[in-house]
Amino acid sequence: MRLLIIDNHDSFVHNIIGLLRDCVSRMPFQFSWNVVKNDEIPFDSIDNYDALIISPGPGLPAEASGLMKAIDLCSHTKPILGICLGCQAIAEYFGASLTHLDHPAHGHLSRLKNVDSSDPLLGCIECEAITVGRYHSWIVAKETLPPSLAVSSQDEDGNIMSVRHTELPVFGLQFHPESIISNCGADIIGGFLSIVRSQTSRAVSLG
Repeated sequence: MRLLIIDNHDSFVHNIIGLLRDCVSRMPFQFSWNVVKNDEIPFDSIDNYDALIISPGPGLPAEASGLMKAIDLCSHTKPILGICLGCQAIAEYFGASLTHLDHPAHGHLSRLKNVDSSDPLLGCIECEAITVGRYHSWIVAKETLPPSLAVSSQDEDGNIMSVRHTELPVFGLQFHPESIISNCGADIIGGFLSIVRSQTSRAVSLG
């Protein structure tokens, strides 16, 4: 099982890799990953990967080279996990818009509210309270969310903290599971790996 991680020129990608390394000994299957900058995405060989992880990064999705093309190529063929900027890119790709926070969250700790128990990712986390680190100035505007995307969690003020596609294994996290102040980061990444494994096994059985 191979993962492609798109690095949006952000140091948090190292934390994501750290969580993946933690999961190596926890998961009952093998997996590997390759990290590429967003301006060096191997579009010609992207089909060789089983899943896509889009890292956080500065700015807006439109300013991050290659993100929309990568989502376009992968959204109907493999699981995608977008974190912060990656979440925003997923939301914009499927038709939502972003809005600027009145008070940007940088190193802010939030407790997830209204977690969707049917969400294949967050709904399976066995944690009494999921607390997450946030580092962002933009959020997905609720009123622009298309029918294809569902809100899977919110913050204390009702802002969208995560979304999922209603039919595809595509997930966006506005928060940073890889942050040191997030309490369930390894569980969330492990949950995504399990989803990828399930999708990969299903594809093999159908093929």
